[in-house]
Amino acid sequence: MVKRRYSAFFGTDLEILLRGLQVDTLVLVGGLTDVCIHYTAADAHQWDYHIRVVADAVAGSDPEAHAASLRAIRYLQRDALVTAADVEAAE
Repeated sequence: MVKRRYSAFFGTDLEILLRGLQVDTLVLVGGLTDVCIHYTAADAHQWDYHIRVVADAVAGSDPEAHAASLRAIRYLQRDALVTAADVEAAE
């Protein structure tokens, strides 16, 4: 799948693929927190997915923008921020 915009949902078949696979939780890693991670998390929330952003596996364009995006994502879903250790322990 080719992602052409900030959100992985915009202009892609991601929603169709996830529903077909009966996915209910998305684990997001990568960069940039204040751009692609933030927009994808917000769209995932709008589609009623549980969001898990691995806070120690994402980075922002600068520390302030990174922190602000993590706060905004936590506002959407209070348990959205996890660590890599949390993900490993859940397997």
